[in-house]
Amino acid sequence: MIRIALDEATLGATRIAISPPRDAFSAMRLARPSRNPSWPYRQWVGRAREV
Repeated sequence: MIRIALDEATLGATRIAISPPRDAFSAMRLARPSRNPSWPYRQWVGRAREV
């Protein structure tokens, strides 16, 4: 485990962001019929392919 010590000022100035378009494109690529997803994603991919 990596542990990073931050004081209140540093933590207050920290920004954490996730890219929604990147997540969407990754999900679309994962759901393609030619892909065989790994176990954590199989159930989600099955439902996504039905839709």
